[in-house]
Amino acid sequence: MRIVKILVLCIFGWFFLAAKPNLTGFRPEQVCQAGIASMASVAPKQVSIYRSQAPLWQLRLSKHGQTQSYYCQLQADEILWRRAEDSLWQDSPKLRFQTNSSSRQLIITHYLGQARLAEHNFRGEDFL
Repeated sequence: MRIVKILVLCIFGWFFLAAKPNLTGFRPEQVCQAGIASMASVAPKQVSIYRSQAPLWQLRLSKHGQTQSYYCQLQADEILWRRAEDSLWQDSPKLRFQTNSSSRQLIITHYLGQARLAEHNFRGEDFL
């Protein structure tokens, strides 16, 4: 019985490590902040973390005196997002992220199907 438990823990541990994205200095919630900020064309500082229950974050965007709430989580190189009032994850635009460790940048790319719509670059100081 003990061997089965150890085997199960090893499998889940391997899956967790394989599914965990390489963020190179950026925290997962910062990737979510950048994703929402890139869609709204605002600085990540305007997107605040309202609730954090990893792997799911609730974020608030303040723009032009209005506040909108979003949910976000990371899956491999994708940013899954939805508005708080929606029940389904959105895929328009689809958000993908990557990091450039040499220039310490977080790159968020928007896609519509296979078409690349936009690319946004962020640095660590953008979140201060």
